[in-house]
Amino acid sequence: MRELCGGLGLELVVLTTPRRGFSRYALLTTRTMTLLFRRRPDVLLIQNPSLILATLAVLLRSVLGFSVVVDAHNEAVEPYIHSSPIVRRLAHWVIKRSDLTIVTNRQLAHIVEAAAGRPFVLPDRIPDPPDGRVTAPLTSGFNLVLIATYAKDEPVAAVFEAVRDLPVQLYATGNPDKLDQSVRAGLPSNVTLTGFLPEQEYWALLRAADAIIDLTTMDNCLVCGAYEALALGKPMVLSGNAACEELFGVAALYVDNTSSSIRSAIQRLQMGEASREAIDERRRALMDQWTRSASVLGARLAS
Repeated sequence: MRELCGGLGLELVVLTTPRRGFSRYALLTTRTMTLLFRRRPDVLLIQNPSLILATLAVLLRSVLGFSVVVDAHNEAVEPYIHSSPIVRRLAHWVIKRSDLTIVTNRQLAHIVEAAAGRPFVLPDRIPDPPDGRVTAPLTSGFNLVLIATYAKDEPVAAVFEAVRDLPVQLYATGNPDKLDQSVRAGLPSNVTLTGFLPEQEYWALLRAADAIIDLTTMDNCLVCGAYEALALGKPMVLSGNAACEELFGVAALYVDNTSSSIRSAIQRLQMGEASREAIDERRRALMDQWTRSASVLGARLAS
């Protein structure tokens, strides 16, 4: 959302609170409604998840008369982590009631259309990395970064098993408290859990790495780490879903999320199989594609 608003010149308003549970949603709902009734926008662009925010926006749409444009992540289109029938029905209701649903690939666009929604395909914008003044001194040898949050769709255990006894060092990001304790107990000696990193330190780690791994078992999911790897010109290993292979092409190596497949991809990276030229070419192509598509989206929002 930050990249989208920055690229389109839109005001971004972020409402946060340290509260959890019901009080969190009660407070943020009140603050959101107060803001919307005071500002009276013509067009409201929101990110989904949060499904609660998206539902609130759709309910207020007819009251305040604004158009609702939803920047929909995979979970908002085809719920995977929270996949109860109630959540799925509510997600498709939001899609149907929204004026426009932005998705990252044509596979998700088909699902939006099937739910009687109006899709607009816009892959994420390639981010602008911060300057390299902050550095991450890594060990000598071949260093990999696994971008992780330890969510349900991330096959982190398979990655840890894949690097066991390989001559590499793996740095796994994200809050390790969310990692399954049985997996953590059997962590290979060449795996370092970095913990959740501040943004500058996170980018410094990616910049210092020889390659980046970002995997998901979710269908048609374009992971943020792939765009970050492209931004830095880094070789990457991604899950071989249709959306990833179509968008990133030969700029990545693809795996089936098993430890043997991941191990093979890492060994191919060590042998220099990744093409830096292909990575740079794909980055330039996606930046041009985003500029053209965003211009079309900007015109639709203005109208």
